[in-house]
Parts: sequence; structure tokens; C-alpha cells
Amino acid sequence: MPHLRPRPLAENDRLAYAGERIVPAFGITARVAAQMLPARNPHGKPNSNVLREVVSAPDFRRLVRGWQIDFPPDMSEEEAALYENPFHHLVRTVRLKHERWWANPYARHDLRVALARRERYLATPLGGATPEFVWLDAQLLPDSSLLVVARDDDFAHGVLRSRAFALWWSKVHSRRTPTVAVESFPFPWPPRTELHALTAVQEAHRHAVALAARGDDAARLETAVAVAYGWPAELPDAELLARLSALNQQRG
Repeated sequence: MPHLRPRPLAENDRLAYAGERIVPAFGITARVAAQMLPARNPHGKPNSNVLREVVSAPDFRRLVRGWQIDFPPDMSEEEAALYENPFHHLVRTVRLKHERWWANPYARHDLRVALARRERYLATPLGGATPEFVWLDAQLLPDSSLLVVARDDDFAHGVLRSRAFALWWSKVHSRRTPTVAVESFPFPWPPRTELHALTAVQEAHRHAVALAARGDDAARLETAVAVAYGWPAELPDAELLARLSALNQQRG
């Protein structure tokens, strides 16, 4: 099959995000974070306001947690200084005191808002040949080694674990355009379809995919996803990609 030229789908808007870049000087160890978190500040506010636990996939095969000092971009230096331990740590570690040197320059409002609306989200290492989506707690901030899908339902997880998405990823994914594979992927129906708007048949398919996603039976999951599309369960790869591409073109 020729190289796919997929269109981003409006129905997948604000679904996929690349994680944030991390400022090395803002990183702290878990031990330092544990010391800072209970420390008292002059204004009585907790240091948890300006510390974030970060997750990364440094070698594409494992997830690693760390911490960073995370003063918001709009916080003044006077306000930041009242969080004494985190601020003074940056005074010692940030070498170039440029304008607003204490603030996190890579904080992404859109990503953080999307995660704050959920208790968990899906993430996969960007460098993997195949996607390996796992659930992460919404309090964990993903770094730029991860692709995030802002969904918290087992149906979405099941579809993204399927052979259909793995094939789409293999043809579409690029580190230069990390969100395109998800933004262009045609789900069985638009991801933001409200539950009350699903037909009885769609609701049954959604339930079957969700149940299969929570288990370890790959064959059951593949069958449930194929049925949700209304397709045979064992289509050859080329035919499956052709059908997905046709759906992308129709919806785009």
C-alpha cells in the first residue's frame, strides 16, 4: 500500500498532546521533593503548588518518575520567592538569570487543562516502533518523550491497543509530528460522541471493547474492535489500512 497521507480529523481535536519539555536545572530528586513538600512558607501556602511529579520514557521501554520545580509562567518573582525552599534551590541551580528565570518556560496550558479534567490518561513512548499505551495518574506530568491521549475510558484504550491502530501508527507516526497518528486515526465513531447519543448497537460494541481492554485476551480485543467498525475480524493488513484510510478521507 502506498504511503498514507491522512487528514487530521476535527472530531479528534484536543485528543493528543506531546508531553512538555523539561528544564534540567528545575529537576529535583524524590528525596529533595520529600523534604520540600512539608516545609512551611511565610504565606502559609504549600510547596505542592509549585512542585510537580514528572514521568518520562528515557529508553522507550520503561517509565521513570522524577520531580521538577514548577513556578507558573505568570507568577511574579516576589510571589515565587515566598515558596522559600523551591525558590532558593533555583537561585543555586539556574546559572543564567534571564528575565523571568524562575518560571517554567515550557508549561503547556492546553495539556495541563486536558489532564486536570481527568483522573487518568493514556500515554505511550514516542520513540517506540509500536505504541504501548499505559494508564497514568493525571497528577503525573508527561515529558516530551511521551505522547498523551486525553481519554480516561477503556473503550479508547482498547481501540488504541488494537492491530488497527498499530498499523496506522506504523504508517503515519513521526517524531517530528508526534500527534498526527492519533489526530488522523478514524475511531469506530467520533471519540467525543456523548454516551446518550450512542445507538444501542454502538453501546453494546463499546461495552465489548472496554471489557476486552481490561483483560489479557488479544484475540477477543481484536474481534471486539473489528465488530465495532462493522468489519471482519481477520482482515489482511493492507485491506485494514485501506479501510481506515477511506474512513479518514470520508471524515476529513
